[in-house]
Amino acid sequence: MLAKAHFETGTKMAEIPHTKDMFDRLTMGIVRSLEKRPGVRDVRLRDRKPAERHIIVSWEQKNSCMLPDDLKRFYLTTDGMLLQWNIKFDDQGIQIGRMEINAIANVTKIGGTNASRNTASLGDVDYDTDEDSSTELEDKPHFDTRSRAFELDPCEGYGKVCLVYKNTKPGSPAQHPQIWFLDRSLAWHFLADNFMQYFRLMLMHLGLPQWQYTFTDIGLSPSAKQWFNMYAPMRLNMDSELKEQRTHDWQDSNSSAPSMDMPVNKLDAGKIFKGKSDKKSKSTAAKKKPSSTSTSSKPSSSGPGGGGRSIQSQTSAIGKPR
Repeated sequence: MLAKAHFETGTKMAEIPHTKDMFDRLTMGIVRSLEKRPGVRDVRLRDRKPAERHIIVSWEQKNSCMLPDDLKRFYLTTDGMLLQWNIKFDDQGIQIGRMEINAIANVTKIGGTNASRNTASLGDVDYDTDEDSSTELEDKPHFDTRSRAFELDPCEGYGKVCLVYKNTKPGSPAQHPQIWFLDRSLAWHFLADNFMQYFRLMLMHLGLPQWQYTFTDIGLSPSAKQWFNMYAPMRLNMDSELKEQRTHDWQDSNSSAPSMDMPVNKLDAGKIFKGKSDKKSKSTAAKKKPSSTSTSSKPSSSGPGGGGRSIQSQTSAIGKPR
C-alpha cells in the first residue's frame, strides 16, 4: 500500500489546504505520479517559508548578479525545496529520489582565485593557452572572472548543479544565467537555458540518483540505470535522443548549447510560483481602478502547467543559450 505525501513536520496535507495548494503548484503533479508506482512510499516535502524580498535584493547586491524572474518567483514562494521519496525493500525504506534547490542563503559562489599565492584554487587551474583554445572550450563556463557560478544543488556529493553567468566583467552586474552541471572531474555540462527548464527536467527525472549524468559524455552508472529502468524507462530513450541531437547540433554550430527542435509545453512561472509580488500588484491594481469606469472581467486563474498529467507524458525542454 502506497503511503500518502506528507511534510516532515508530521502534519497531514488535508489539514492545511493553503500549503497543499502550494505543494501541488511546486510539484506539478509529480507526487500523484509517484504514488502510482509500485513500492514507492514516504514522499516528503520539507516545509519552508518564502524568502523575504530584502534577502533576495541583498544577495543580488552582494554578488553583483541579477536573479532571473522565474527564480525570484520561486524563492518568493518557498525558500528552497527538498522533496524526497523512498521505496520499500526487504521491509525497509531506502531513499531513491531527491529533488533539491538550495535556500537563497546557500546559493554560494564557487570558483574564483585566492589572494594567497600559497594556496591553489579553482581559478588557478582554469586557464587556456593558444594551442588548447577552441570554440567549445570558450563557450563553457570558467572558474575565473570570466564567469560567476553559484551552487543550486549539491547533488549529494556526485557533482553540483550551478547557476552560471557567463562572459562577466568585474564591476558590472551579470544577467541572463544558465543552468550547468559540474561533475567531480570539474568538467562543465549544459543542462538548461533557464531555471524553469531545469526545474521541469528535475521533476521529469523524478529526482532519480545521478540523473544529471544523462546529459554528460560520462553517462549513468549501472546502478542508476537500474533505477531508471524501474521508475522512468521512457526517460532513458528520450534523453538518449536529446543527447544525440545535441551532439549533432554542437558540431554544426558555434553554440555551446544547441536547442532541441521539438514541440514542448511552455510553463508560466507566474502561475506556478506565486510570490508576494503577485499579491501586492493585484491589490495595488484594485485600489487604482476607478469605480466609474466600465466593467471589465478578471482573468481566470488556471492551474499549474502539467499538474494533472502523468510524469511520463511530458517532454523536457533544453533551450539555446543567448
